[in-house]
Formats: sequence, structure tokens, C-alpha cells
Amino acid sequence: MKHEDFLRLVSHHAQPVILLEGTRQLPDSDKPELTAFARQLAVAFPQAHFRTGNASGSDEAFAAGVVDVDPQRLEYVLPHSAMRQHSRNKLFSSLSLDDVSDSVEELLAVETLKASPKYHSLIGGRKRHSALRVKANYLLRDTLKITGFEEANFQPAHIGVFYINSQDSGKGGTGHTIRVCENRQVSVITQDVWMQWLIQS
Repeated sequence: MKHEDFLRLVSHHAQPVILLEGTRQLPDSDKPELTAFARQLAVAFPQAHFRTGNASGSDEAFAAGVVDVDPQRLEYVLPHSAMRQHSRNKLFSSLSLDDVSDSVEELLAVETLKASPKYHSLIGGRKRHSALRVKANYLLRDTLKITGFEEANFQPAHIGVFYINSQDSGKGGTGHTIRVCENRQVSVITQDVWMQWLIQS
């Protein structure tokens, strides 16, 4: 994606929702770039909201840039409401799987398996086994980040900005989230693209 195409896509929406996330295994040397790019986006698009999963690593580094500009535009989507409470403050909006109905969760399960069918046993067995439930909730949360939940005023995501493990971009929750984006025709950019924009700015 070209920079001008990204700008056009974001500007097309009255209140764009930009997903900011990636691997937990973020090299210390790259943290400043994630924070700087998120800060740049928050300044450039004052109407935008920024959504992340509150994980350590990439999520945390991106979130810091938004908080520097306007913490009230940061949205957390969580597997459960107690996740990493110490890293959030009262200005942040949050949505967790605790907030959605069983029927909505089932829809999330369908979307999750469309993107990652290899997790069929995990998603299918989550209601029978508590250990599976814990793991499944993280995947369902990743799907929820993209679908949103309009009853709680969390709109669907419009674009995803990622920092990925370049050796295995399809791995884990980040890989799953990217596949959900692709299934739902949500544009995705990764650091090999957006870091070049940061350098050029």
C-alpha cells in the first residue's frame, strides 16, 4: 500500500478505527518506532480511534504513542475484563468478552474458525474445559478487535497496522488477527511498509 492510499483510506471514514498491534517479541531497538508512528497517526487523524489488545511488546509500544496525544482515543479489546489492569487507566475505553452475549460469542467463534480452522478443537471445546476456555478467549478477543461490538459503541476496524515476526508472519494471535482482517477485507500494513513512511516523514 502506498502512503497516499493509506491516507485516503483513513480519511474516507468519519471516525476511522485503526488497529495497532503485533508480536509480543518486540526488539527493544524497534520500540521507539512503534511509539513514534502511533503518535504520528494520532496527530494526523484527530477523528480516529485506535484499538489494541493490551499485550506486552508491540501493543504496549503502539499504545504509548496514542496516549502521548490523546488517551481517550485508545480502545482496548480484552479476553477478560481483568487483563493487565495495572497497564490501563480510567481514560481508556475497554471491551472484553465478558461484555458480549453468548449469541455474539458464537458469531465470533464462526469468524475465528473461518480464519484459523486449525483451532477447531480449541474453540469447540472451550465450554467443556476451562483450560481450553482460557486459550480460546484470546483468539476470540482477536476476532472481536476487528468485528467490533456496536452495542457497546465499538465499531468494526477499518485498517490494521501491525508489527509482525517476519520469520513467521502467520504465527499465533497476530497471524490469526491478520487473517480475520483479510477475510473481512480490512486493509493491513506491516512494518516493512509503515517504517518507510516514518523514515520519509
